[in-house]
Amino acid sequence: MKHTRTLFTILSWPVYICIAAYLLIAAPLILGYHPVVVLSGSMEPAFPVGSIIYYKETPCEEIQAGEIITFHAGDGGSLVTHRVVENRQLSGEFITKGDANNTEDPNPVAYQDVAGRAAERAIPFAGYFVTYGKHPLAIGVMGGILVLGILFDRTAEKEEERDSGKKK
Repeated sequence: MKHTRTLFTILSWPVYICIAAYLLIAAPLILGYHPVVVLSGSMEPAFPVGSIIYYKETPCEEIQAGEIITFHAGDGGSLVTHRVVENRQLSGEFITKGDANNTEDPNPVAYQDVAGRAAERAIPFAGYFVTYGKHPLAIGVMGGILVLGILFDRTAEKEEERDSGKKK
């Protein structure tokens, strides 16, 4: 029982580190920044695939050419982050282009589809970590390790109390 308790204590530390990392990644939400995982190379080298970037809601009229926006694209509403080529305020739309793309995006982005202005910095590789951590199996394994660790700790504590009671 002692070895099993030690094993789960050792296994629980990486889980606690993962939880702390998730909290650090989510911390900018307090300031209104929303995290997004970069899934394609259209904005490389500024935003490598697998990075996390953040965007913040911003009035569209304040967004200038050269800035980066995150917007809902297509029927599924998936988020895309591209650089603004032109802000057409009269028609209420942006012309955008991925830095790694040769041409502008085929469809203008309507103001109502803009989620916000993206920050200029990315956290490389953190998106892989977040994507893995959302997988139900990963959540189950981490939760199982913590629950079993707590159960083994409680069982060991009860055994220690019982053993100390016998010695008196």
